[in-house]
Amino acid sequence: MAIDPCTEYGLALAAEDFVPVVLAGLGALALADACGRRVPSVRAGAMIGSVLITLGGLGKATWKVLVAAEPCHEVPILEQALFPCLAFGFAALAWSVVALSRGTATSPARFAAVPVLGAAGAFAVGALWPMLVVAAVGAVVVGITASRHAFVSGLSGAGWLYIAYVVGTLVLPPLAARPDQSEGLQWIEQLTNSTVQACFLFGALALRRHLSPTPTQTAGASL
Repeated sequence: MAIDPCTEYGLALAAEDFVPVVLAGLGALALADACGRRVPSVRAGAMIGSVLITLGGLGKATWKVLVAAEPCHEVPILEQALFPCLAFGFAALAWSVVALSRGTATSPARFAAVPVLGAAGAFAVGALWPMLVVAAVGAVVVGITASRHAFVSGLSGAGWLYIAYVVGTLVLPPLAARPDQSEGLQWIEQLTNSTVQACFLFGALALRRHLSPTPTQTAGASL
């Protein structure tokens, strides 16, 4: 039986969805800046990816608020744009984080091909789940690569934060896909998602801070 979106979310629950979106968006921007500081040639691509991730999340959160409000207003494009934005956004961010880890940029073609294939698969099956798969793979690649770089750089705290982010990224989608969810269960899932995205943000801030120029370097560059 189809679920009526106008009865699926309470307004408070829908509004809370902006919290993980903002945390993830800030984390993506911070990580993109960190990548650009180490490998300047990937800065533009990383920033575009982080903006796509943020826009996709904001669109879905806005859709939730609109369907939870009285009267209910459903704008399907706001929900449907989420997975394509995440798929392409995380592909760009994954390419950038791999460059951060290696210290040099690689060809973006392989990374760009993955969401393109996902879009072709979505068109073929008439559903967006292939884009969800691509987005999840991209997020996991970002988390694992960032975690590895953090540990190698001596930032064990950031490394563990990214491991928590990867675990959450893998666990939350199956939980959210369960049918007949109570409002209490949805609150648990969304608050857990907020915690997971906070791990992503704080890990990114740690990497960004580690790559900030020291006062000595800044003074030397100005001479």
